[in-house]
Amino acid sequence: MTQSQDKSQGDRTHICMILDRTGSMESIKQDTIGGFNSYIAAQKSLPTPATFTLVQFDSQDPFEVIHKFTDIQMVGDLTAQTYMPRASTPLYDAVGRGINDLRAGLGGLPEALRPKKIVMVIVTDGQENASREFTGAQVRKMIADAKEAGWQFVFLSADESAISDSSSLNIDASNAAFFKKSTAGANEMWERVANRSVAYRSSGVHSMRMDAASDDALIAKQLKAEYAARNAGANTGASAGAGVAQNPNAGVAVPGVGVVGAAIPPRSERGRGRGKKN
Repeated sequence: MTQSQDKSQGDRTHICMILDRTGSMESIKQDTIGGFNSYIAAQKSLPTPATFTLVQFDSQDPFEVIHKFTDIQMVGDLTAQTYMPRASTPLYDAVGRGINDLRAGLGGLPEALRPKKIVMVIVTDGQENASREFTGAQVRKMIADAKEAGWQFVFLSADESAISDSSSLNIDASNAAFFKKSTAGANEMWERVANRSVAYRSSGVHSMRMDAASDDALIAKQLKAEYAARNAGANTGASAGAGVAQNPNAGVAVPGVGVVGAAIPPRSERGRGRGKKN
C-alpha cells in the first residue's frame, strides 16, 4: 500500500486538468510542456494523497484522456510526442465532457477512496469556436451545480478576455488569470497555479483563488520543506512513491470506473484515433 492509499479521505484531492492542445498553442508548446511538468513535480512533493486526470482537447479529438484518476506519483512527463498543438477550440465540449466524466468516476469510487477536495483547472489560449455537443449555457449550469457540490474551478487563459470568459462560464473572476503568451508569462502562470494547488491541498486555504500569488509561494515553500525534512529524518529507505516504484502499473480496481491509480498507456500504444471521440 502506498502512502497515498494509507491517508485518510480528508486529505485526498482529485485534480482534473482540461488542457488546450489547439493550433494556436504552438507558439508556447515547449513552455506548456515544461510548465505542466513543473506543476506535476510540485504536486508530487507533498505527502498528502492526490489523483490526477488529464484531458487534452482540439477539434480533431475534443476529449483525449491521457490520465484518469492516476495516483499523482505515477503521472509522467508531458512530451512533444504527447502534446502536439493542432486544429480549433471546442472548449465547451471539453469542459462539459470533463465534468460528466469526472462526476461518473467519482460516483463509482468507494467511500474510502472518494476525494474531499476536487479541482478542475482549465488552460486555454483562445475562445470557444468548435463545440458540437455542449452549449455555453449548458456548461455554465454544469459548473454552477458542481460548485454547489464543493468543486473548485480555475480558468487560465492567454486571451486578454480571460476574466470575462471565466465569468461567462460561472467561474469566479478571482479564480481566473490571464497570462502573457510568452515563456515568462507561461512560467509565471504555471508556478502560480502549482503553488495554489499545493496550498489548497495541504493547508488551511479554502479555495483555489488565483489572486494571492505571494502568499501561496510562501505556503508551498514551507509545506515542501517540512515534507523534505520529515523524509530526511525518517531515513527508512521507503518513500511516498515506494509502492509505485515496485509496481508502476498498479492500481485499485473499482467496478464501473476501472483501475484507480493506474497509468493509461501512451497514445502510440492505443492507436491514433484522430477525428474520433473517446
